This record gives sequence, C-alpha cells and structure tokens, in this order.
Amino acid sequence: MLNKHVAKIVQNLEKKKFREKYNLFKVEGEKLVKELLLSDFKIRSVFAYKGWKEATPLPEGTYDITEVDEKEMGSISNFQSLPEVIALAEIPQHVCAPSEIGSSLSLVLNGIQDPGNLGTILRVADWFGIRHVFCDEDCASFHNPKCVQASMGAIFRVKVHYTDLPELLRKYRSEDFHCYGTFLNGSNIYKTPLSSRGFIIMGNEGKGIRPEIEKIVDRKLTIPSFANSTYSTESLNVGVATGIILSEFKRNS
Repeated sequence: MLNKHVAKIVQNLEKKKFREKYNLFKVEGEKLVKELLLSDFKIRSVFAYKGWKEATPLPEGTYDITEVDEKEMGSISNFQSLPEVIALAEIPQHVCAPSEIGSSLSLVLNGIQDPGNLGTILRVADWFGIRHVFCDEDCASFHNPKCVQASMGAIFRVKVHYTDLPELLRKYRSEDFHCYGTFLNGSNIYKTPLSSRGFIIMGNEGKGIRPEIEKIVDRKLTIPSFANSTYSTESLNVGVATGIILSEFKRNS
C-alpha cells in the first residue's frame, strides 16, 4: 500500500526544486525502469502493479518495492495511460578522467532549454557512442521527466555534467584538440576535415551559441541546406542537427 507522504514526494518530483531537494528523479514505464535496473544508478524505490512485480526478476538492492493498485498509480504517474511500474533513482554526480575526455569526442550544450530536445540529444549521443555531454546551468535538467522519456534510456549510459563551459573549453582546447561550433556562417561540414576527438558545441534553440563561447570556438561548422525553394525550412531542430553532425564526425573517423 502506498503511503500518502511518499505519494506526495513522488508527485512533487515533477518540479526541479523538489528533485534537487530530495536528490531523486522519477522513471516511468516498464522499458525505462528495466534500463534503470541494468544501470549503475542507485535506486531508492520501486512502485509496481502486482502482476509486474511477480513477472519481473528484480536484482537485489537496498531499495523499497511497493505494490500499488490502479488508483495509487494514478496518483503518482504523469502518464495518461498508466504505467505498470515507476521507480525513483538518485541523481548521480558523474566524474570523468581528463585522459578520457582528451582522447574522445564529447558534446557541449549551451542553453538547450527544452527538456525534450535535451532527451533527444542524449539519445542521439548514445547511438553514436558519445559518452560525455557537458551542459551549462542554462540547460534543462537531464532528470526532468520529459527529458527522461525522450532519452529512451540514454540518460543511464551517457554521462551528463553541468559545469562552467568557457573554463572547460579553455582547459582542453589545443592545436590538436578542437572546439567545433555550429553556426549559420560556418564551413560546410561535408567539406571540412573533422577530428576523432574534441568538443562539438550545440547552442540554444533560438539564440545559438553565446558570444563568450563563440570566441573560444576554433572550428565553425554549418549544415548546408539543399532545398531549391526560397520558402524552405528556416532551420533544423537542434536534436536533428546534432544527429547529422555526429553522423558526419563518425563517418570521417
């Protein structure tokens, strides 16, 4: 049976201030919860229907497993179609070795505000083998419920770090470790030599990369449009653009 106090906490995790207060975020649905169970994230609680609980072999852990009915699930879920299971996981503080960053490609996100876009970017990063994504404080939270859903489990494999981006870029940039940035006036990505390591910077959905970071970028790129019409699409969604750019980097690596 679901305790009312616990139910209130789970409900409040829709809001960032409560996720940070309790250091917890919510994972809804069978697929994502199974991805969570396979990860190294620390699980605090699992709420599930009796049938799911009995049919699913759960690994041993220190978390609580609470059996709930449909009414109780409805009180803690944000889905229109109720999930069979919800889990609460601790928000991780990832670490990364400088040697790992210096020998690979990483994504850097400047002001990505839509959590759905952030989730899509993490999903794309996971597909192309990007293990680290660095965000500034203007970015959406990766533990936002919309981001969790859009990532399709990528948040359990791609490590997301929130940090001072100019400081990070200056620390690593060198003659053979480039900071690539996406700009409308950049070089055609299909005709530009690309490295197998460095930072790929994606900017805010409307404003792009802010001037302070642009000054540090030493390789400006653009995805050219091949449309013949003057009235074609003005720009690409940042998640779509990230997929195209990573595909081109990996094709050339």
